[in-house]
Amino acid sequence: MSFVSRSFLLFLIISLSCYFISPRRFRWYVLLLSGYVFYWFVGGPVAVAAISFTVMTVYFSGRWAGMLRKKKARISLRRAPLALCLTANIALLAFFKFGSYVLPSAGIFLIPGISFYTFQASGYLIDVYRGKAPPEKNPLKTALFLSFFPLLIQGPISRHSEIANDLIAGHGWDWERLRSGIQRIIWGYFMKLIIADYAAPIVNTVFTDYGNIAGAVIVFGVLIYSIQIYADFAGGINIALGIAEIVGVKLPENFRQPFFASSLTDFWRRWHITLGTWLKDYLFFPLALSKPMNRLGRFSRKIFGNRVGKLLPSCLATFCVYLVVGAWHGLGMHLIAFGLINGVLISADLFAQPGLEKLRKKTGIYGSRPGFGRVFACLRTFGILLFLRYFARAESLREALIMLKQTVLRPRFNELISGGLMDLGLDGMGYIILAFGIIVLFTRDYITERGTDCGKMLNAYRPAVQFILLLIALSSIVLFGFYSGNVVSANFIYAGM
Repeated sequence: MSFVSRSFLLFLIISLSCYFISPRRFRWYVLLLSGYVFYWFVGGPVAVAAISFTVMTVYFSGRWAGMLRKKKARISLRRAPLALCLTANIALLAFFKFGSYVLPSAGIFLIPGISFYTFQASGYLIDVYRGKAPPEKNPLKTALFLSFFPLLIQGPISRHSEIANDLIAGHGWDWERLRSGIQRIIWGYFMKLIIADYAAPIVNTVFTDYGNIAGAVIVFGVLIYSIQIYADFAGGINIALGIAEIVGVKLPENFRQPFFASSLTDFWRRWHITLGTWLKDYLFFPLALSKPMNRLGRFSRKIFGNRVGKLLPSCLATFCVYLVVGAWHGLGMHLIAFGLINGVLISADLFAQPGLEKLRKKTGIYGSRPGFGRVFACLRTFGILLFLRYFARAESLREALIMLKQTVLRPRFNELISGGLMDLGLDGMGYIILAFGIIVLFTRDYITERGTDCGKMLNAYRPAVQFILLLIALSSIVLFGFYSGNVVSANFIYAGM
């Protein structure tokens, strides 16, 4: 039951109706039941059993950790519940996420969204261990925190302190929240159905038949893939945020105009923000500030000087973080390479900052202010991202390298204008719809990047204008999305993570 299925829309209407007609003190039970019903339809009994295991181990470990902290037990003893629970749940995650590499035909390994709620559960438990969050006393509230259905499949990864109170508050009906939530849901469906799904045939054809396609057309396909994955992932997140807003739950933002990033580091601050924040708080800082890293830093200062000694632990921690990012996408060598290249480039950028700062002051090329410098920085970053997307989307490292070789040695630019694009699985009308969607996407992101809230801007128009704009958006989604014969809507790319 994907977000883009008619069965989900029916489920959503029933769930929201039950939520608002229930007495306030029972509304969080409706959300809890909705989460488990939704997950049953999405993943079946194995998925429900997996998340129930996580809920119970996290609940009891959190209570245990809280009790030991209250009694001021020694550190080694307080680490026991954390270590046991994390080990059990990471092992479960590894089994379901990577078991298909051993037995590709085994359907038991298909557990949607398991990495998202495992990250969320782990963050909560670590916060309890650190004393930054109180242990939850009610196991059903722990279950609701991990199974809230809008964020269950692909996030955003939320902190217990951010959403726990909203989940159980039983918020009443609010027209402003309803209007804002529906606007966000419509925008999410537009991104998914009008952009991502129309881009999919092009991307699938290029990455399947790359051996018979000119290098310039491959670049076009990789560019379209970069837009597709953004529209697909951010579209699903917008639907989730819109649904949550209707019931009064404020979920964290997960994207911030990533194509306007001025550097690779800036891109990762804008892309999948909640995962980046999670990795920073629970992996990067513990690694960078660990005793071995401190010893390495002191040793490096003696050999290479203060600057290198200061940067080296951060670079190694950064390298490890992006290696995890690559492995999170899968165990293929192309995905490991994706993570490693990110780590190398971002670490190199840390060392190059003094030189870049001097160049920035002299030329303004790498500046963050509007103008040629900012445009150049964004285009340069986008070029790096295109290179990385070869590895992210390819089925193997060999395939990615062959496609890069085709791109460099056999560009054949004439095929871009001689009909080669019409052989990629999308007809002329499909290209028009896709182009329209991309223009709307970048226009909206540009307006937002300039500091204008598009939702507030829409609400400032007269009701008649708002109605016409929303009617156009809905008509586009229904006619060219749900009921289009040009493309078939697929599940969200990150739904299987």
